[in-house]
Amino acid sequence: MTPSRRHLASAVLLATVLVTGACAIQHDAQPRAIDRSQVPFSLLATSTTSAEPATPMRAEVPTSIFLIDSNTEMLTEVLRPVPPPPSVRAGLLELLLGPTEEELARGLNSAITRSTTLLGVDGPRDGVVTVDLSDDLRSIGGQGQRLALAQVVFTATATPEVSAVRFAFEGQPSAVPDGQGASTTEPLDRTDFATFDPRAPLSPPPASPPPSEAPPSSG
Repeated sequence: MTPSRRHLASAVLLATVLVTGACAIQHDAQPRAIDRSQVPFSLLATSTTSAEPATPMRAEVPTSIFLIDSNTEMLTEVLRPVPPPPSVRAGLLELLLGPTEEELARGLNSAITRSTTLLGVDGPRDGVVTVDLSDDLRSIGGQGQRLALAQVVFTATATPEVSAVRFAFEGQPSAVPDGQGASTTEPLDRTDFATFDPRAPLSPPPASPPPSEAPPSSG
């Protein structure tokens, strides 16, 4: 290679090094502010989404429903978990679900037909709630219907502020039999179905008549 060509090649190589160095990313010794116009738009956009705090799950609380002991035909209290706070509606909805497999295995059942639905709960007013049910419950006859009504009354009055139940069917106030079979439109409480309550005090037996005195002997 002639001297002139050698000098030309050196000059080209030097120029290439200078251009490459000018294009390389520079490292700053100190942080420096960058003009807003030089920042990509996507990096300037402020995110509007934020992680929402997790809503704590409320623990379920027990509520009482009343099923029937198959052996004694008496009411039996059963606890079911419901979302807080417990209410008449929550208890009745659990009652209408019927016994679970475990409860059936324990010999518990329900006189209420599975097709019976809860149409409404009104109150309480002065301790009385009106429970509106579908007509399916009225299709039950005899003692079965009285047991079904007793289940509703005992379950509803498990709520502390409720002491009695008035019944309606398909939105219409209706007369129902009490535990003795007498028809009434008055509110019914637990004492009206004491026949099915194993905790009710037993009625004392009727008092025996006093022995009659023997007539005085003559003579």
